[in-house]
Amino acid sequence: MDSSAPAASKKPGLAKTLVAATLTAVIVFLLALLGIYTRAAFDLASLWPANAVLLGILATYPKANSPLTWVLAACAYMAADLMTGTPLDQAALLNGTNLLGAAIGLAVLQLWSRQFFPMTKPSDVVRLFLVISAASVSTGIAGGLVAGPLFGIDRLDGFFLWMATEFVNYGIFLPLVMAGRMVKPRQTAPGAEDGSGAAEKCAALAALAGSCALMPLVGGAGSLVLHVPAFIWCSTQFKPRTSILLAGLAAMWILFAVPAGIIPLYVDHADLASHWDVASFRLGIGFLALGAIAMVMINAFWLDAHDELEHRANHDFLTGLLNRRQFNKTAESALMRQKAGTPNVALAIDIDRFKSINDAHGHPLGDQVLQSVAELLTAGLRRGDVLGRLGGEEFAIVLPGAGIEEGTRVAERLREAIAAATLQHGNVTIATSVSIGIVEFHSPANLSRMLSLADEALYEAKNAGRNRVVAHKSAVLLQAAGA
Repeated sequence: MDSSAPAASKKPGLAKTLVAATLTAVIVFLLALLGIYTRAAFDLASLWPANAVLLGILATYPKANSPLTWVLAACAYMAADLMTGTPLDQAALLNGTNLLGAAIGLAVLQLWSRQFFPMTKPSDVVRLFLVISAASVSTGIAGGLVAGPLFGIDRLDGFFLWMATEFVNYGIFLPLVMAGRMVKPRQTAPGAEDGSGAAEKCAALAALAGSCALMPLVGGAGSLVLHVPAFIWCSTQFKPRTSILLAGLAAMWILFAVPAGIIPLYVDHADLASHWDVASFRLGIGFLALGAIAMVMINAFWLDAHDELEHRANHDFLTGLLNRRQFNKTAESALMRQKAGTPNVALAIDIDRFKSINDAHGHPLGDQVLQSVAELLTAGLRRGDVLGRLGGEEFAIVLPGAGIEEGTRVAERLREAIAAATLQHGNVTIATSVSIGIVEFHSPANLSRMLSLADEALYEAKNAGRNRVVAHKSAVLLQAAGA
């Protein structure tokens, strides 16, 4: 036995761990520096994304969650503070609270990891709120204990200020980092419209930017929610990840603008004059950001449920193909897009002796035959072709823009693929075949007439012995008429 094999297999894993830990530490260092330079009130940063981003990375990429990552992250926090002149003992206390909050948040998040990746129901948003609360409150407790020695702040004031600061930062940045896995990608049907036009998206963005720009002119506590209607509009126009980003940007604007005096929060003064003023303000912006994210996620859940219901309404439950109603709608739409005089082909397909398969082997095996045929038909089509199950063992295909020769080649390819395939069910081997009728029409084409003539050709194929492709006798006339 080669003793070097286990050691060799460990090297790639160690390398990945080292790379993940190093990249995480670099990100934490840069974000900690950013936070340090946003200190605006009581030596606490207005914006401190490092903790939330660290938690998001460790939760989203489990391979990054290693002892080495924690050690390097701690070093990154310390390096950022020491480089900017923070005394060693103060830096150690501050960053101890940072790591504690991230660790508690990660422990709570891991309890519900299946509910976050992806989030699929409104109660998952509540769990996200609890994770953020746990991380914020634990940091606040630790911050309250060190607030006196560091800043001369009462412990209760220190807890509230620290907790509120962490709450708003976790509320903004944690969903942003986790959005890639937290938001379930929307599955849209081929040819379906996804989202709104560029003009409406631009209008929604302009409304959001304009409402944020109005905040300094309006002033007062009510000005902080001026952007909410525009954000609701944006959340209906953009994908969830983009909407979460927009919610975060709006919250960050308010976090900077109020302490800087750009947005006057009070009638008689613009400053946040006390610890409680700052804490209450940041806590409010945190809840505002989380409310916006909840709105985005609930909208995503609704869209997901809507898409599922629409799919069930438009597709055959057994094969996943378009049902008769949606096939007709989709095919007619495809035919209407063709220029006048363009040839189009319709195929009517029927599984040979399907009733005997059901009678001899039972309906469950017959269902498998239908599914197998549907998969082979799907695999053999071109982009833009329309396939549906019309009922029972009957299928139909429309080939927009195809002439009788190309349509015949496609039909023969499909017939040969199905005839060559076998289905193994226990000790039973099922071989099947299909008969196909084909007809050509030139645009503007009447779908109902096309399918009727293709059906006639299908019965000719059945009568001629099955497992064959037969073009309708009028195909040549139709082709000549369109020439």
